[in-house]
Amino acid sequence: MSFDLSPFKVLIKERCGLLFEGDSTDKLAHALKERMAVHALASMAYYAMLQGNDGEFQELVNLLTINETYFFREPEQIRLLVDHLAPRFLAAHDGKTPVRILSAGCSSGEEPYSLAMALLDKYGTSVGQLFAFAGGDIDSTVLTKARNARYTDFSFRGVPEEIKQRYFDKDRWGRVLKEQVRSLVSFHELNLLASEFPPALHDFDIIFFRNVSIYFDTPTRKIIQRNLASLMKDDGILVIGTAETLANDLGVLPQVEENGLFYFVKGKPPLPAASIPVARPAFDALTAPLPPAPLAIPSAVPLTPLPIAPPISTLPVGDFELARQLTCDKRYDEALPQLDAVLSIDPGHAAARLLKAYVLINRKDFGAAEALAQRVLAADTWSIDALLLLGLAAKWRKQTTESIRCFKQAAYTRHECWPAHYYLADLYRHSGEQELARRAYRVVVQLLSGSEPDTGIRHIPLGLPASEVRFLCEHQLAKLPAGKLPAGQK
Repeated sequence: MSFDLSPFKVLIKERCGLLFEGDSTDKLAHALKERMAVHALASMAYYAMLQGNDGEFQELVNLLTINETYFFREPEQIRLLVDHLAPRFLAAHDGKTPVRILSAGCSSGEEPYSLAMALLDKYGTSVGQLFAFAGGDIDSTVLTKARNARYTDFSFRGVPEEIKQRYFDKDRWGRVLKEQVRSLVSFHELNLLASEFPPALHDFDIIFFRNVSIYFDTPTRKIIQRNLASLMKDDGILVIGTAETLANDLGVLPQVEENGLFYFVKGKPPLPAASIPVARPAFDALTAPLPPAPLAIPSAVPLTPLPIAPPISTLPVGDFELARQLTCDKRYDEALPQLDAVLSIDPGHAAARLLKAYVLINRKDFGAAEALAQRVLAADTWSIDALLLLGLAAKWRKQTTESIRCFKQAAYTRHECWPAHYYLADLYRHSGEQELARRAYRVVVQLLSGSEPDTGIRHIPLGLPASEVRFLCEHQLAKLPAGKLPAGQK
C-alpha cells in the first residue's frame, strides 16, 4: 500500500514541528499504516480524522517520536548545574521559593531524574524544599514510562554501580527508581509549538532542552526557543546540548560562556562576574572541563554507544588500549589507574605519559600534567602531543605568554597542526592582538579547506570537530576588524 505522504508531513510539521525527510519518511509511512489499519481507513479519510481528532493525532505522534536517552547524559552540563548554577540561584532566592528546573523533551524521564539525583547527592533530603523539578514531552506514552520509573540496562550506560544501588531497586524487569527521587519530579504533556502551555509549566529558573532540537529545522527551532523563553522567569537560563549550541544561537537569547560551556540567558540571571553574553559558537574551549563534582556523576557516552567496559576489577592490569578508550569516553577516574598500571610496568611508555597528562589536565592537576609532558619532550623534541599539552596547561593557568610559545612551537614543528593555529588565534583574540588572530584563523580555514591534514597528533584525543572549528574561524574572521600587526611582527 503506497500513498502520498505530503499532506501528513505538512500537518505534523505545523502542529508539532517534526520533520520527515529522507530515511525518516519510512518511519512516518510505517506509523501511518499502523494507525490507518486500526481504524480501517484509507489515507485521505485518516488525514481528515487527524485534523479533527486530537487524541488520534497524539497516538500518531507517540509512534513518531525518537526516545534515545539515558541517565547522566552529557555529565559536564550536570556538573555545571550542581557546582555553579544551582548554588547561585539558591542564593538569589534566599530560601523564599524553590529553584524551578524543567527538562523539556524529557522522554522517559532519565534526564530530570538525573538532575534530581545529582542535586540530592549535594543537598541531601532538603532538595525537595530547595528545588522543584518538572519534565515535559509531547509523547504521552513515554511520560507514562517516566512516571513508572522502571528502566532496563539500556538506560544505565556508564552509570556506576553505587549510583544504581543508592537510588534504584531491582525487580524482574530491570530497576525501579526509589520513591525518594520519583516524588521530586512531576511530568506533563508539552508540545513546544503549542499556542499556550499548562499553568504548571511556567516560571522556571533553569530549562534543560538537550538533544531535541536536532529534529527541527531552523525556523522551527527559533519558534521553540521563543516559547521556552516564555516558560522562564524574567531572569532565567536555558541549557542546550553541547553539540547543539551552535545550531541554536539564533538571536533569540544571548549566549554566555562559563568554564568552556555555553548556555543562553534571559534577563539578568545570577552569573559569575566574568561571564558576559557572547555571540559565537561553543567551540573555543572544548578542552576545558569543569572541576569534578563532589559526587561521582558518570562520564559521558558517545551518541553511538560503545560496548560497556566490564568492571575495572575484572580487567587485565595495565591495559593501555582500554585506558585510551576510557579517556576518549571522558571516564577519567577509570582511565587513570589503568595508565598508572601501564607506567608501573613500563615507566618510559611515552603514549601512556601523554595520555595521563591529558587526563590530569582534565582533572585540573596542571603541574603533574606539565611534568609528564616535559619528560616526553625531553626524549622527543618533535612531540606535537607534548607541546599541545604544555600549551593547554599554560592556557588554563592563565599563563598566556607561555601558552602562545608552546602553541607556536607546535605550529612551527608541524605547520599542518591546525589545532595549534586555532588555539593561537583564540589566545591572540582574547589578548587584543586582532591582526595576529586574523592570520591564525585564516591558516586554520586554509588547512581545513580540503581533506583534513595530518596534524602530527598521535595520542591525545582533543575532540575538536574540524568542520565546526572551520565554521567558527570563518565566523570570527567576519567579526574581527582588519588592523596592523604589532611592531616587530611579520
